[in-house]
Amino acid sequence: MGEQPVVDEKSIMEALRLVFRRGGDSEGEDFILLSPISLPDGASIVGVDRTEVSAIVNRLNQANRKNETSFHWGDRAEFSLISLDSIGTFDRYFEDSEFNGQGENALTFRVGRPSREFTAYLLCMVAQNHSFLATARGRMVLNRIRGADRPAMRGGIRAGRKGPGIESLFDVISEGLRATTLRIDAVKARSDFEALANSFLFHAAYNTDAAARIGLEPWFRPQAVQRVRRSQTGSMDAPRQTYEADLVHHYLMGVAAEIPLLEYLAYYHIAEHFFEKVFNEDLVRQVRSGITDPSFSARRTKDIQSIIRIVDKVQRQVKREGGVNEQRSLQLVLDRFLDVPRLVADLDAHDATLADHYANNGVPFAGAGKVDIRGNDEDVIRGAVARRIYKVRNALVHAKEGEFPKYAPYAHDEELGREIPLIRFIAEQIVIAQGVAL
Repeated sequence: MGEQPVVDEKSIMEALRLVFRRGGDSEGEDFILLSPISLPDGASIVGVDRTEVSAIVNRLNQANRKNETSFHWGDRAEFSLISLDSIGTFDRYFEDSEFNGQGENALTFRVGRPSREFTAYLLCMVAQNHSFLATARGRMVLNRIRGADRPAMRGGIRAGRKGPGIESLFDVISEGLRATTLRIDAVKARSDFEALANSFLFHAAYNTDAAARIGLEPWFRPQAVQRVRRSQTGSMDAPRQTYEADLVHHYLMGVAAEIPLLEYLAYYHIAEHFFEKVFNEDLVRQVRSGITDPSFSARRTKDIQSIIRIVDKVQRQVKREGGVNEQRSLQLVLDRFLDVPRLVADLDAHDATLADHYANNGVPFAGAGKVDIRGNDEDVIRGAVARRIYKVRNALVHAKEGEFPKYAPYAHDEELGREIPLIRFIAEQIVIAQGVAL
């Protein structure tokens, strides 16, 4: 992931005003809350000093490497973490934990709420995500932060926490965001902090079964791609067809999957369901075409041998590959089921940039080529689509050392995400084509 621009003082102040529902301040003024936040120790927070914001911005800009999931300084780094289960086991288990290494190059690993620098960055990300702020979860996050100004910190601050105390409004916001980061401190400058972070995460999962990865929850980012469809219940008709249960189950798995790799493979399995059938039917077609040709004679040995060669070639190929030729089978499935104009319409309705993306870009991690789905020759389009899909699939399921290209979990998820609409809309056409009218 490339380097991302760091927030400035103006964006932080604007985010504070949005979250705490304050009007505009004059340039250079401190941010003052409408009501002070009372702390359990009797102290209170009245706002944010402009010099604190300036210091935070300076520290962010001093990072020698920065992106949306991490900031690296010479002798320290901080990474945003995502717990890899739905109940946040990692966050709960390691909350406010610290692990100290030994020796002259000792490292310190801390898991807990984000630093004030990272909090300011996340706050700006949330404030820019207008679609998220309009959701129930967005309102919950805002209310949790704003709730800190109620007695005994009922909203923003979790009771009984064992971590650092609350001394700044950014500490309050950090609590409300409920994000988790890993901070690594070294005694001297290093360049391998990401490797150290992944080492810690492996060590944690190995010993506790609590897994997390470096990453940023999607709701922190401005929404880049809308959901595929979102019909109101009042505008949705009752079904008029029944569909094959196995295909439906794969489709539901794809829709529900939160990991792009699983989502892609779930939709691919819908096409794969028909591989053996279409492959065998194609063999029958070839044999039938041969024996019904006017030039064929059952009395000529060479004509019979030509039919035998067709069957023998296919059988040897199946034996060599341990099954039917998958790329050929995928091509046959698309030839039978894929309506190219409908695919183009679905892609355009979902994201008007995707068709051009496929035409102008391959899939580097899979070594897959470009596809001009707006082309004039539908057979050529189906062939190019089949090759692209098959190469992406291979990159997802094969990970032999030394092979290139190949898929890297999480690192290629954004790239893979742009391939999912293509395979999903094709899978939908296949399921619908198998429907039986009620």
